[in-house]
Amino acid sequence: MNNYLYNSDAYLREFDSDVISFKKSIFKNEEIYEFVLDQTCFFPEQGGQTSDTGSLICSDTGTKFEVFHVSIKNGVISHLARLKGDPAGKDVKETKCVHGTINWEERFDKMQNHSGEHLVSGTVHRFFGFDNVGFSLSDDNCTLDFNGTFSDEDIALIEKTVNRAVFENIEIQILYPDKEELASLEYRSKKEIEGQVRIVVFPGYDTCACCAPHVRRTGEIGLIKIVSAEHFKGGTRMSIRCGFRALDDYTGKLGECRKISQLLSVPMGEVSAAVEKVNTEVRNLKYDLIGKMNTILSLKAREVIKAKNPLVFIESADTNAVRAAVNSMIKENNGICGIFTGNDEKGYSFVIASSDIDCVGVLSLIKLEAGAKGGGNAGMIQGSIPCSENKIRALLKETDIRKV
Repeated sequence: MNNYLYNSDAYLREFDSDVISFKKSIFKNEEIYEFVLDQTCFFPEQGGQTSDTGSLICSDTGTKFEVFHVSIKNGVISHLARLKGDPAGKDVKETKCVHGTINWEERFDKMQNHSGEHLVSGTVHRFFGFDNVGFSLSDDNCTLDFNGTFSDEDIALIEKTVNRAVFENIEIQILYPDKEELASLEYRSKKEIEGQVRIVVFPGYDTCACCAPHVRRTGEIGLIKIVSAEHFKGGTRMSIRCGFRALDDYTGKLGECRKISQLLSVPMGEVSAAVEKVNTEVRNLKYDLIGKMNTILSLKAREVIKAKNPLVFIESADTNAVRAAVNSMIKENNGICGIFTGNDEKGYSFVIASSDIDCVGVLSLIKLEAGAKGGGNAGMIQGSIPCSENKIRALLKETDIRKV
C-alpha cells in the first residue's frame, strides 16, 4: 500500500521512492506514463480538490517526467506524467527508483484556501446550522455550496469571524481517533467514511473529516475574502479567496478602480458616485437621442407614405414609436409598410405590416431569400434580418408582393 507522506508532513516538498509499477497509458487520447510508487507526497485529486503537480526524476537513468495529474483508486495512488520535453521516439526504460518534487507554490496556495474553507464552513454551521453540501478547489477557484441562504449582514459576520480566527493564529490539529473516540466526537462530514477517519480540528471554529493537506496555523491562511454568494439550487454557492489569491484579487480590483478614477478624474474614494453621475448623464442622453430618432422616424414615414411598398431605414428608434409609425403608414397605403432599425454591418430589426397583403407570406419570402428570423400574423410581422439595406429594398420592391 502507498505511504501517504502528505498526511504526516504537509510541508514535505521532495521525496525518494521505489517504483511499484511503471507503464505507458492513455489519458484523454494522449500517450502518457503512469507511476505507482511505494510512497509519495503528491496529494491525489479527491474530496473536491484537484491534485498536486510536479516532477519525477528516474534515479538510475536521469529521465525527467512532468506529473500533471494524480489520482487515487482503492487506496492506490497513480501519478500521470509526460516525458519532459517529449522527445519523439525516445525509448523510456523502466526504472526502479525516482526522486519526486511537488509544485510547492501550488500546494501551499491550495492549503491556504482549503484551510480557509474549513473556517468558513465551520462558522456557517455554528452560526446558522447550514451544511456544506459541495466543495470545489482548483488552481484558480474555490467554491462552497450551502443548503441555506444568507443576507449581506450574514456574509459580513462570517467574514469578520473567520478573519479573527486567522489573526488568532490558532494551531490546527490532525487527529486519527479510534472507533470509540470517533463515536463521541462531533464533527462535520459530507458522507459515511469506512476505515480510519482523519479529523482536522480548528479549535473553537471547526471539526471536520478531511483527507487534504492543511497549514499548521491559521495565521498562514492570510486574508479570507468572500467574493460572491449567489443563490444556487435552493441554497447558496459561495466563492472565496484566501491568502495570495485574496491579495491578487484585491490588487486586480484596486487596479481597475484606479483606472476608472483616472478616466473620470476623481479620487478613488469617489468612484462610485462619479460612475453613478455618468450613468445618469448617459441615460438622459439616450432618452434624448431616442426622442430625436423618433421624430426623424415620423418625418421619414411621412415622406414615403404614398410610395409603393414604403420602407424606412433608421439607426435606432423606440419600439412603440416604430409600431405607431407603421400603423400610420398602413392607413395611407394598401401595400406593405416596413420599418427597419439597425445598420448594414449588424443587420436590422424590422416591423412589417399591411392592410391587404398576407404578411406571413412576406415573412416566408425574406426567410428563404435573406435568412430572416421572426414571427407574427397576417396583419403584422416582426423579427431580424442579416443583410444590407439595398438587398432588402430590392427584395421587397422588385418582387410582386401580392403573389408571395
